[in-house]
Amino acid sequence: MNRSLRGYWSRARSVGRGRLLAAIIGVALGAAVIWVSHPAAIWDSLQEVDTWPLVGALALNIPIVMLRAFRAQVIIRFLGFKVSFVSMIPVQLIGQTSSTITPAASGDYVRAYLWRRGHEVPLRAGAAVVTFERLYSLFLLVAVAVLLITLPRHGFAGWVAVALLLIAATLAPVLLELATPPALERRILGRVTGGRLLGPIKGGAFDMVDNLRRLLRAPVLLSETAAITLVVFVLSGLQLLLLLNGLGDSIRITQAVAVFATSQVAGILSTLPFGIGAADAILVTVLAGYGVSVGDSATAAVLLRAVSTVPQALAGLVAYLRLDRGSLLPAGANGESEES
Repeated sequence: MNRSLRGYWSRARSVGRGRLLAAIIGVALGAAVIWVSHPAAIWDSLQEVDTWPLVGALALNIPIVMLRAFRAQVIIRFLGFKVSFVSMIPVQLIGQTSSTITPAASGDYVRAYLWRRGHEVPLRAGAAVVTFERLYSLFLLVAVAVLLITLPRHGFAGWVAVALLLIAATLAPVLLELATPPALERRILGRVTGGRLLGPIKGGAFDMVDNLRRLLRAPVLLSETAAITLVVFVLSGLQLLLLLNGLGDSIRITQAVAVFATSQVAGILSTLPFGIGAADAILVTVLAGYGVSVGDSATAAVLLRAVSTVPQALAGLVAYLRLDRGSLLPAGANGESEES
């Protein structure tokens, strides 16, 4: 027992040190961005920014969160389960906040536990929904970033290519799923879950993958999910556009969406908490490529944190505090069975 306790605390300290190191790296990157951008210029820009664009950017958080909650509701409904929209919003906020402070957005899986505790959605179904959302959204982010940065410069033909390739990207998971033999997936998953640590969840993992395959092979669901996700990207780009207008700068909405998508991909892949530093550095770099001064670009990065990251994180914290804390515990922690 003592050896087990020592092992547990050793792993906990290791995870804690890893998160602390990631936070230090992120803060250092953010500080470097601000320093290179001249802090005095950023401070002057912050004092001169118009108020109403800030208010408008802040208000856009409401439809963004609601659309994300609606997207999850659509996907869960496809698997045959019902979660009310009112209940979905706080779960979405908690998952979103958890995902931003954990490596590779793994904290978002808390939503699966909350859906099971409050709405009897099996854990294997909830985990499939979260996995599908995370992977598909990241894929669409990459597609939007690449297409909007590279193709619009070619005029009308470029925009036609953007539209066609976005349609192809929307339905690409169907082809990928059909091209991947189920036996190969099961062989890989069997090896991953063959050890002592993951062995107990082997059956649930196979069921989760089966649910994920159902989602990936549904063209209508993919189209609905992609449409909602792209609207979220546009609204997020509009937030950035409003902030730049408040600073006296102007870029096209498509450029703002490209900047948002690129910075989010960098933040997610960096695994740093809130993507801090990495996302900000890429945002400044891409904005500078569109002709925005480095000082204003850095100011926009700071303001975007203030009107988007911070309010949504605070809302997630409030939602967490208002829920029964026991509902956040994994199954089995309070004597319940592994699956509903």
